[in-house]
Amino acid sequence: MRLRKMNRGRIFEAVTPVAKSLGLDLLDVIYVYENGRTILRLIIDKRGGVGIKDCESLSEIADLIISNELGIDDFDVFEVSSPGIDRPLKTMDDFIRHEGAYVKLSLYRAIDGEKRLFGHLIVDGDRIGVEVEGGGRLLFDLEQVANVKREIVF
Repeated sequence: MRLRKMNRGRIFEAVTPVAKSLGLDLLDVIYVYENGRTILRLIIDKRGGVGIKDCESLSEIADLIISNELGIDDFDVFEVSSPGIDRPLKTMDDFIRHEGAYVKLSLYRAIDGEKRLFGHLIVDGDRIGVEVEGGGRLLFDLEQVANVKREIVF
């Protein structure tokens, strides 16, 4: 386990500049065990969302870096994946990357009787919030925000 933790750090450090050059953000490097196989998975994101081409582009380059340059082979399957729409946005980088997306913003304490707000994500300095129907803007300090998740609007 200690070796895999070290490998995750080495992979993250080596692949991050390549991801950046492709306009992508490398969010995480994880090992998962599924169906009797060890999977090495890189999680990427970008403004506007990740497509299959993004995953393919990084996969081709990262596979060579991981296998050839780093000599890491402690996995059965290698994948590059998006974080998925249900992943909570947690960092200021996440908020900036997804500014304008329709989200559900949950507060620790209700304000004006509301604890859950829906609208387009806005970032203003070190505060985040939502623009609600009618153009109203509600901004909060990060300490007030419990959770932010993107929502699909049908």
